[in-house]
Amino acid sequence: MIGSVATAHALSILLLLAAWGARAQDSLRVPLENGGFDSTYVVDYTHLLTARAYFSTKFNAVDVDDRRVGSHIEYRPNTNVNFGVGASYRALTLNLGVGVPALNRDDSLRGSTSYIDAQGNMYGRRFAINLFAQLYRGYYIDQLSFADFDDLAPVYTQALAQDRLRPDIRQRNLGATVLHIRNNRRFSYRAAFNQDAWQRKSAGSWLVGGNLVYQGVRAERSVIPDAVDSLWRAPLRFRRIDQVELGAMGGYAHTFVIHRHVYLSFTACLGLGLVRSVIQEAGGDEGYQRRVHWGPNLRSQGRVAAGSNSARTNVGLSYVNEQSQTGLAPEAVYGWSVGNFRIFFVRRFGVKLSAVDAVMRRLGRL
Repeated sequence: MIGSVATAHALSILLLLAAWGARAQDSLRVPLENGGFDSTYVVDYTHLLTARAYFSTKFNAVDVDDRRVGSHIEYRPNTNVNFGVGASYRALTLNLGVGVPALNRDDSLRGSTSYIDAQGNMYGRRFAINLFAQLYRGYYIDQLSFADFDDLAPVYTQALAQDRLRPDIRQRNLGATVLHIRNNRRFSYRAAFNQDAWQRKSAGSWLVGGNLVYQGVRAERSVIPDAVDSLWRAPLRFRRIDQVELGAMGGYAHTFVIHRHVYLSFTACLGLGLVRSVIQEAGGDEGYQRRVHWGPNLRSQGRVAAGSNSARTNVGLSYVNEQSQTGLAPEAVYGWSVGNFRIFFVRRFGVKLSAVDAVMRRLGRL
């Protein structure tokens, strides 16, 4: 996570850039077709080159929660804060980022994580699509709590001393969430999250869609530390779990705009699905036994963005998070989440890329 000092400096820079961006001239003309949007509310700039610089961090988490006895543990990987540059043109977006050494010096506290994290958010006029493919290895205990904590403080200390760092834990996430934007002529996701449009008046939309996801965790032993193993029931003392989830989602998104430039966008969605879990949990003659569990799944998705937008510039920040929870037994909940946080500065240029236009026209004829 971004440290508090680094965050304060980043937000200070963001506010200065936002103040400068709000003064930019609204000199780019509204395109004739305007991407199908009502130009009173949204101006589409996907036909122009949009360049960006940004700071970002991606994250995920694994939660094991025994609500019957009040025990909870959360693991997180030690991810990097990155600085990147990118560009958008037509339906194409490319971003390249590298780690910032000054903001990634906590391996001694949180261990080392190796990962491949490809998260893509495709924001069209009618659909918002969240894609993710994550391979992580190396986690640390971010939260650990249980009932009668004061009496068990020595056990807690022992658990952290022995198992705070878990280089053996691996997680794989692969999936997609698709949401249809009902009010797609007056509300634009692209303006806040892809920065190649401008939402000039407040508007919102109901969202409806679904998701298909695979998720799995591997470990050489139980994900529960040995010192507190007895404080979780057997279904949550697993060393491997594989889940396939199919579900439906719905929610609402709204962007508030002040004086055409300053904006605050939020999204809240809930989903219910069916999940098949294959678990290697505590039990059996060899210490672990395989169990297949079918059950309901609860999913939530949140998006927040804020900043200053105009015809030429967009300066702001965004946060995207998606969470999933599955009951493996009564009041025994396994959960995980994925997401990213970004601070960005965007400049649009009144130029066209003829070669890219020609390729897009050819693809459109296929």
